[in-house]
Amino acid sequence: MNLLGAIILVALLLLGVFTLVNWPVLVAPTTLSFVTFDVVGPLGVILLGVTLVLVALFALYALALRTNMLMETRRHNQELQAQRKLAESVETSRIHELRTQIEKEFAQLRGVILAVDTRMDTVTESTKQSIDEAANGLAALVGEMDDKIDRALAR
Repeated sequence: MNLLGAIILVALLLLGVFTLVNWPVLVAPTTLSFVTFDVVGPLGVILLGVTLVLVALFALYALALRTNMLMETRRHNQELQAQRKLAESVETSRIHELRTQIEKEFAQLRGVILAVDTRMDTVTESTKQSIDEAANGLAALVGEMDDKIDRALAR
């Protein structure tokens, strides 16, 4: 119970004690004037009844305010949940699109790497063939030079 509720409860308790202590005075008949006519009746009981009716009306008003606040809170929570679900579905969609894009780019990179690999194999084969031809040509020149040296020495 909050502080305001405790104060109201104490005030109502004090009103009840005051009413019990002064009950004989409250029920004493007196002349009551209603501007156009006069009535004899217990003024204290009438005022006590009016006070209790006002307290009941204020309690109903507070209950209605609390109910409206709870309904608004519930409505806001439902809207928040709907927005959260929408944001999650959008985020899931974005993640899926990003994954698809990354897979597409990796596939392109694999194709490029395969093409570079094929080109490297071709260049390697071409280089090997050129080296083999150069080695054969060099061996032929060395053999020719050797023959010329042998002929020159033989003469």
